[in-house]
Amino acid sequence: MAFVRMYQESDQEAMVHIFRETAAPDLRKAGDIVLHYSSFLWCRPYLMLQPETCFVLDDGDGRAVGYLLGVPNTPSFVQKYNEIYIPFLNSQGFEKPTADEPTGWDENLANALRQTMFDPEALLHRQYPQLMQHWPAHIHIDILSPYQRLGHGRRLIERFCRLAEETGTKGIHLGMVASNDDAGKFYARLGFSRFPFVLDDGVSGEQGRDRNTIWLVKALESQCAG
Repeated sequence: MAFVRMYQESDQEAMVHIFRETAAPDLRKAGDIVLHYSSFLWCRPYLMLQPETCFVLDDGDGRAVGYLLGVPNTPSFVQKYNEIYIPFLNSQGFEKPTADEPTGWDENLANALRQTMFDPEALLHRQYPQLMQHWPAHIHIDILSPYQRLGHGRRLIERFCRLAEETGTKGIHLGMVASNDDAGKFYARLGFSRFPFVLDDGVSGEQGRDRNTIWLVKALESQCAG
């Protein structure tokens, strides 16, 4: 029977596999190099910098089939990213795009990912200081399809929230693909709501929406149990 446990270093390969299998459709459609770059942005840094707050969904036989990558304090994570992870990226042959290279998401996705890799400050969303003031933790959660809709996502989030509350964290935020209605319903059941500010200069007219992403927030006063 599947259960939630702490991440172990031996899980790394399985975690990257889960990330690639559950990545957004545009990333998967773009091919292997984009998925490879993406894993160095939205998976590997958490395993390197914050392994003590990452959780695994174990299939009962020791194999990771889902995960939650969590950061109780995003500003602290960004500091470690700058000090430790960017030198690691350089050691792996990654370089920030030059000024004359196209970096728009619709122009050159691989370059856009490299640009984002070298801009961890973007995680702080300084133009909206309320996010770090009230919801400084953030998470990424992915589960292989055979293990979805079985309550494992709720258990992963509840486990992280208990840990985050113990550190004194006030709230949590996450980004969700705007078109993912099922995910939106899932997070709503856990008590998440939209970040209560318009993020796209009024283009969408929606709170919490930034282009194709919806930002959701939740106070950690009830272990995210809803």
